[in-house]
Amino acid sequence: MTFSKGETVVYGGSGVCEIDDIKDIRFYHERPQKYYILRPLFVNQAQVVYVPYNNEKLTAKIKPVISKKEALELIHHIDENDVEWIEDRNARKEAFNGLLSSGDRRNIINLISTITEKRKMLEEEGKSLNQQDEKILTDAQRRMDAEFAVALGMDPHEIPTFIEEEKAKVS
Repeated sequence: MTFSKGETVVYGGSGVCEIDDIKDIRFYHERPQKYYILRPLFVNQAQVVYVPYNNEKLTAKIKPVISKKEALELIHHIDENDVEWIEDRNARKEAFNGLLSSGDRRNIINLISTITEKRKMLEEEGKSLNQQDEKILTDAQRRMDAEFAVALGMDPHEIPTFIEEEKAKVS
């Protein structure tokens, strides 16, 4: 699949990006080659991601942003969770980071639900999530809120409230 300059896409762990340019670039002493130049949206730091145009493994991580219909469908099925909590901290970190970097939106939504449920259980016991799980949760929410925002024409900060309202309609 090829993409065009100005198109909004999702790229691996970088999340929602705009294709700033597609051009030949020379890094170090290599021959110039064509790159997608991606600018992540909704981030505070100026950041650019270079994806080699002819590298199928990396370009396969570039996906179109979901449609409004797909976004609403995902939101309406948030509570249909099939991601299990893993007790072993290291195995959990590896598995959860794998789900997040896979880019599979349903898996990321399920991951958010699993960690959020665990957080609620721990809070009832007077405990809290560890930093590693909080970071994965924050990254997953940031990514999905950004993609939902683009698909729904909203600000990312409005998405959590919108999701709660949509879930209430379905219940």
